[in-house]
Amino acid sequence: MNPNLLLIAFPAADDEALYWWRVADGAVQAAGCDPDPRVASLGDGPDEAQADIRVVSLVASHLTTIMAHAAISDVTDNQALAAASMTAKANSLDSANLHIVATMIDTGDGAGAVVTASVGRDILSAGLVRLQALELDPDEILPSGWLLPGTGDDAASADFGFDQVVRADNLIAADDPALREILFADQAIVPVTGVAFDAMLAGASEKCDLNFRSGPFAKKTQRAIDAKQKRRLGWMAAALVILSFAIPLVQLAKYHWAASAADEAALASAAPVIGDQENPDSAERALDQRLIAENRGNIMFPVPASALYSALQQVPNVSMTRMAYGENGIVTATLSAVRNEDINPALLALQEAGFVITATPRTDATGSAQADITVRAP
Repeated sequence: MNPNLLLIAFPAADDEALYWWRVADGAVQAAGCDPDPRVASLGDGPDEAQADIRVVSLVASHLTTIMAHAAISDVTDNQALAAASMTAKANSLDSANLHIVATMIDTGDGAGAVVTASVGRDILSAGLVRLQALELDPDEILPSGWLLPGTGDDAASADFGFDQVVRADNLIAADDPALREILFADQAIVPVTGVAFDAMLAGASEKCDLNFRSGPFAKKTQRAIDAKQKRRLGWMAAALVILSFAIPLVQLAKYHWAASAADEAALASAAPVIGDQENPDSAERALDQRLIAENRGNIMFPVPASALYSALQQVPNVSMTRMAYGENGIVTATLSAVRNEDINPALLALQEAGFVITATPRTDATGSAQADITVRAP
């Protein structure tokens, strides 16, 4: 079944009224000549007829050149098409500005011949800009004469309003009296009118093999997303958002469970020493009390002693001549230096580390400065 079509004349000038035909259900339903054929065609027929419509633009015969090329033996179709396009380009006086399309035709003898159609690139570019200004983007752009029947002994002619064209086999030309005498003198010319003309237009979708919308002028395809695909994308996006939140939440739960397991293991290990405790904080307090009670923990000898040695390392001119440790956790020591001022940095370092100190300065028999100190952990 033929698709719904909107056939329009390809604009060759600005602000040109364009002939148009609307085809639906295999028949011409409306026609006219208007500056805006899209709007004019929308005014005819139900809206559903416009839902799926192909736009076909017809280029006047005087703007195009159509040539038939003899079959070439022992070549592929692609090679034959390329050779015919090169020949058409070589025969043009403006080859650099030429856009050429080609198609294979059946000559009946088994050898495939080629037909090429050419048009100026500037003509195509300018016409497409004019159509886009009318919000039209043709699916196909065809030579108008290519729609005419090309078989039989007689030639055929048609009047499209914007173009009068004659075709005999693969010879297509503008319908001009002078050209008739030269090109079609020995053939009868049968006009295509009325019902036959409408049927010719309705079959335009079957004549799209010479379509100028190719190469740099190919129509850009737009991928449409139906409602089902939109819903699927929406669900996928929602799932991605949920998953993005779920992953860190699961990790956080795993870390929480791991920390709880570690706390339980620590409490179980400490239970033989400090008894059952409700939480790690209470267990730590109980362990500190146990250490203090046994003269261990912060008041053990290594804690204040190591702090004292660390402070002395910061003042190389100070030495320690005596050190003792009492059961109360207090370290007593005698520091010696040339001057009392040399001992002060060591005492300040102990205070900054949080230790409680006392210091009694004195001078020994040699005149050296000495300080009897006590150091206690906080």
